[in-house]
Amino acid sequence: MTFKFAHIADVHLGFEQYRLPYRAEEFKKAFEVAIKKAVEEKVDFILIAGDLFHRSNPSPQTIKEAIDILSIPKKEGIPVFAIEGNHDRTQKRISAYNLLESLRLMHVLGFSEEKKENEYQTTEKVNGKLITKGVFEKGNKTLEIYGMKFMSAAWFERNKLSDYFRPSGDAVLMLHQGIKEMMDSLRLETQRDYFEITLEDLPEGFLYYAMGHIHKRWQTNKGLGIVAYPGSLERWDFGDYEMRYRWKGDAFVPQAGEDKGFLIVEDFKPRFVKLDVRPFYDIKIKADEVSAKKELKKLSTKIPGEAFVRVDIEWERPFDVSFLHEIFNVKYLHIRTKFKRPSRGSVEGADAKKFFNPLELKILELVGEKEFEAVDEVIELLLKGSLEKEDNGKEETYKPKKEESKHKTKKEESKKVQKLQPKKKADLLSWLKG
Repeated sequence: MTFKFAHIADVHLGFEQYRLPYRAEEFKKAFEVAIKKAVEEKVDFILIAGDLFHRSNPSPQTIKEAIDILSIPKKEGIPVFAIEGNHDRTQKRISAYNLLESLRLMHVLGFSEEKKENEYQTTEKVNGKLITKGVFEKGNKTLEIYGMKFMSAAWFERNKLSDYFRPSGDAVLMLHQGIKEMMDSLRLETQRDYFEITLEDLPEGFLYYAMGHIHKRWQTNKGLGIVAYPGSLERWDFGDYEMRYRWKGDAFVPQAGEDKGFLIVEDFKPRFVKLDVRPFYDIKIKADEVSAKKELKKLSTKIPGEAFVRVDIEWERPFDVSFLHEIFNVKYLHIRTKFKRPSRGSVEGADAKKFFNPLELKILELVGEKEFEAVDEVIELLLKGSLEKEDNGKEETYKPKKEESKHKTKKEESKKVQKLQPKKKADLLSWLKG
């Protein structure tokens, strides 16, 4: 007799991505399809590992959508166990999750202020805290389902998961946290710093660790158990692309992204179930106007009209990019430009002393420092160089004695510096411009 369950995470109901209301509808649709597929798979129960909602205070419409969709497994007698993620976690006593729990549409797990005892939940006191866990019985077997809402890194500095979660038999642990080893292996463009724990922090003894929070799929082992992230149901941003194209000087090199979906877990072994979601294409090119127009036009024929597209153009000289709206007939187009100075190359064996005088070398040394604060010193050097050029350019009509010349020059320079130097450092640019 084996257990079979669905593992869903990062649904983000109510998310109007890029301020587009229809995207919230698409996030809702993805959740509905996932739940229906789980029911079709005849799962014993469903896990939602955090971020069911995009916000901790979802709108009435979003709450109604959650009620309508979660009523589907309830009608089939399939229990849903859930934890709050960082997006929908609340510091208030009652959250939207508690409302859904009161309607018996889900069972909320983790630290609790009151005891919950029913067919699918039981509460125990561990280290002075009440912890509600899920219980599912099948045949003569019982499975414990532990869980905890999202906790900050500060919480983990003071607490250990193993102090609170100690399985006594077959058990699953559900968390909405980032794991450092996952970040290191995936090298994400976004969410790369979203970790609070390491694999070592996970308590021993669980057969399956149902994770949420990171929107990419990932899997590894922890003792005899499997640690798994299903990823988000929908694409979160352009870093979560379906297809990426990078310009390599003579052609675009394609790179396929990941499918989106959830996991069906049978005998504690996960199987990915793909969902058809909005395609995201990420394009980057470094080229002049003529080349960019030519190559992007050719590439546009490979991109479907329902796609969301981001085009990154790196240029040495700006040009009009409005042509992109003509060649990319897509649902949503995001354009980004970046200026990069042309490479001058390097002169082998070049010595700066051959090109700059000592005064100029000193100025370059000062302004090249990471923490440039020597504004006054640079101003003095600039003035000194300016006065020397001025004096050298004048025709001498009077030549005083050596001592008199030395004394007078220093005095005159001092007066000129006091007169010309700006009172505030912020006035430097305007002062230099005269």
